[in-house]
Parts: sequence; structure tokens; C-alpha cells
Amino acid sequence: MSIASTNHPSSDVDVDVIVVGLGPTGATAANLLGQRGIRTAVIERDVDIYPRQRAIASDEDAHRVWQSLGLFDRMLDTMSTDVRVHLKHGDRTFLTTHSAESYGQGVPGMAFYHQPELERVLRDGIERFPSVTVTAGLDAVALTQDADRVVLTLRPADGSPDRTLRARYVVAADGGSSSIRKMLGIPLPGRHIEEQWFDIQLRAWYDLPSDAPLDFTFISDPYRPGVDCPCPMGYHRVEFRVNKGETIDYLQSEAGLRALLAERGIDYDTVEVFRSWAYTFHIRQAEKWSEGRVFLAGDAAHIMPPFAGQGVSSGVRDVANLCWKIAAVLDGADTSLLQTYEPERRPNVTALTRFSLAIGRVVMLRNDRLARVRDSLFVAASKTPGVRSWLARMGLKPRYTLGTRRGFFAEQPARGSMRGTFVEQPWVVGSDLTPVRLDTLLADSWTWIGFPSAPIPHRLAEAGVSEIKVEYSSALATHRVPTGHIVDGERVLERQLRKSGAAGILVRPDRFIYGSDRDLTSADHLRVAAVMGSAPVRGVVTGAGQ
Repeated sequence: MSIASTNHPSSDVDVDVIVVGLGPTGATAANLLGQRGIRTAVIERDVDIYPRQRAIASDEDAHRVWQSLGLFDRMLDTMSTDVRVHLKHGDRTFLTTHSAESYGQGVPGMAFYHQPELERVLRDGIERFPSVTVTAGLDAVALTQDADRVVLTLRPADGSPDRTLRARYVVAADGGSSSIRKMLGIPLPGRHIEEQWFDIQLRAWYDLPSDAPLDFTFISDPYRPGVDCPCPMGYHRVEFRVNKGETIDYLQSEAGLRALLAERGIDYDTVEVFRSWAYTFHIRQAEKWSEGRVFLAGDAAHIMPPFAGQGVSSGVRDVANLCWKIAAVLDGADTSLLQTYEPERRPNVTALTRFSLAIGRVVMLRNDRLARVRDSLFVAASKTPGVRSWLARMGLKPRYTLGTRRGFFAEQPARGSMRGTFVEQPWVVGSDLTPVRLDTLLADSWTWIGFPSAPIPHRLAEAGVSEIKVEYSSALATHRVPTGHIVDGERVLERQLRKSGAAGILVRPDRFIYGSDRDLTSADHLRVAAVMGSAPVRGVVTGAGQ
């Protein structure tokens, strides 16, 4: 394997980071590390992209990360972002929600896709970065580590001799059955749901314009709950709970497929069955998400129930949080920064797991009488104006915030602090008067965003933190926006700052707010400067976020 050189030469390692696994989580990590010029080797067991459509949905948090990588526009070519979600029992639809809400992220709130195509775009993105190499057909079979490096033993699928690869860090994105997690001896407690489900992936038998809305339907029938969903790129997916007395062998036979499809009003003789498979699902979280220099991400760290479609997005959130920290440590930040990864991410995974299970409980009621009560309650709630709009925009979903206890945030937060929340992303206009999304200006660095009355603290400016000054929208009337200033015509940033009484905020490379001018102390200035490599790094994270 040939590895491109970067600014981090070292004779005792081959690369800075090894990413194990090339699904959406691993491929996103490889792009994030490549964007930062980190010498990265990606190892994947399978030679080809897995052809089965496992995941079908992602949300605004993942979309914003992919936007920052310059890949989301290409993804949109084969995605559908106009998705209506229905809960149906018999002939009655008792709830409909819409996917448009992005919670201020500035990107579509939900997208449906064909997973092999999504992975293809992510893999193509990796090719932009000479510091990243990808090798397929290798299985990680042994791992050792010491205070300075990790050594992986890799076994080629073609039977050739084992090889070793040395790195500063390993990101294990190798799925729910992660071999890396098992080598580390990290338990994966949780529950295995014995109930089997059966999926049928069809070639669509109808013409659906690429810009047409997709109608995702939860079949909330006590006799047989399931899912019915048109998918992009000419596919249609139907899912069924396997009922008592049914066997997978029978369901995969022509007679079984014919009977299941008939339950949905689909004529077996008029469609093409592309694939079918059975599965059970798990609800598990690893006891810890790292050991030494090895970090778990995505399904390797947490296996989520399927009802909210959060598996892929959660993995993307993981690596977006982790990769900038690895890059900072490789550039000289104290390694304690990496200890904030799990405390910041685990609370969100736990909240979304509960949310997904709540959906499952609503969908999978087994008692017909209770199901009818459920239907009536939702219909009644939907007739109440405020509740109707809240339900319609999926208001039940937890908003993405990071855990601040033991996270890397301002240590003495003021009342109503914004720390641990993301900076919203409006369209803004700079000195050239061209509208752009805010993240285009943020790049992947630390940035101070504030009103002219709240300039960047001197110590942060010395450390290399960028500054963006938010002008009032009246500046557009004069067609004069000073260099380094922006105008947010919709006043999104102004409202976000004013809501917490802040005049300026410090934004981390992952778009999350470290703290505002109301929170930051001189000690915070030094801690951030240390992470940026321009101050002593002793005690960078000790006591952070308590």
C-alpha cells in the first residue's frame, strides 16, 4: 500500500489514522480526514459496494456534514427530499408529517436515497484527497497498541500473507458486529428483539417523476404492522412483521412473496422482486466508545432501532464530532480533547433511541381496540391548530444538542447559554453581495461570529480564530458590506444570539457553539488557543463542561 505524505511525517507509523469500514460512517470519516490533509488508510473487507438497500433515510444533521464536504449537491441528484410520512390503520390515515423541517440547519430535513448510490458518492469524494488511500479485500484480524501507536494485522481475502499497518489512531466504523470492538473486549449490552421482520425490495412498477414527493407509510395494523415506501432510483420497498407460524423459507418462496404483496394490493405478476431478506433488530450501546487510541463510531458503538431511520445519520454525527478532534491532537492539542467524544455524543444517541422506540410502540400495537383508541387520539390532536402543526413538522424528534458535561465547551456557562447547540445556517451576503450558505464561510475552522459591538477577544484572534461580523440587514440597502462582515437578511443569526442575550459566539469546527461572550473567560481563551496549537497544552480539557 502506498501512502501519500502530509505535514505529519513519522517513521514509527505508516499513517496517522486507519478507518476500518467503508459504509456511510467510515466513508464520511475518510472524507473529513482527507479534507484536513490527514494521512489516512481506509480498510474494507468487501471488494464491492454492498448491493442491498439497507438504510433509506438521512436527516438534516448528516446533510449539513455532507454539505461541508462538498458532496451534498451531488447526492441530491438521486435523493428525494420531499417526503411525507403517514401512519395508517386499515383505510384510515391517522397522522401525516412532512420532512421539510431542518431546525435551522439550512439543508433539507429528511432525504430518502438508494444506499449503494449514496456510498458511491461518498467513495468518489475520497478520491479527491491524495492523503487518503482505500484498500478493499482486507479483514482486520488482530490489534495491539501502546502509548504511541496502534498496529493492525490485516488478512487479505485473496489468501496472500497477512500484513500489518501502523497508525496513531483507529476509527472503527465496521458495523454492529465490529471485529475491532470485539478485539478490544468492549461489551455491547442491550436488547435483541426476537420478533422477525421481512423486507421485499421491488423495482417500481410505476413512473414517478424525480421531483415528485415520496409517501412513506407506516402500516399500523395489529395483525401485521409494516412499511410501504417508494424509493428513489426506481425502487419500492415493503416491510412486514413475520407472524407466528410463518417461516422465512416460505416467505421467500413465490407463494409467500405473492401472499405478502397481495396484502398491500400489489400483484406479484406485474412487479420485479429485486431482493428479499429477513432481519431482527437490536437496541445496544457499547459500554465505552474508545480504548486507548481506538474509537468506535456508528453501528460499532451503538445499534439503533429502525423506526426513526437514524442509523446512518447517527454514524455521521459521530465522525463529525470525532475527526476534527483527531486532527487537532495530531497538530499538537492535548490528547484529553479526544476524551470528550463519547460524553458529547452518547446523550443524543440515547435520546434518539428512545424516540425511535416510541415510534415503534405507536406503530406496533397488537391490540386492535387499543389501536383504534390510538387512531382517534391522533386524529383529535391533529385538529388542534398548534398541535397539528407541531406533529406535521415532526416536532416529537429531539433536536440535536451535544452533551456538555465533560464536553469541550465554556466552563462557566451563563444562564441560558447556547453552548452545545449548533449555530444555525442562513443564507448570508458578504462584501461581494453574493448569497451563500453560512458554512461556506466557516470552512472547517474555529470562528467568532458576532455583532460589530462584540469583536473577537484579542487572545482568540492571536490564536488564529477567524472572525465574521454580523451587520444589520439595513446594510444591504446601501449595497455596501465591509470585508469580513456579512448580512443575514432573514435575521436568523440575530434572533439566535438575542434569544440568549449574546452579542458574539465562538463556533467550533463542527458548527457547535463553544460558548458566547456571556460565557467565555480568559481561561477559555487559553484552552481554545491550546487546542489550536498556539498556547501551552497542559490541562486543556481537565474539568471541561462540569
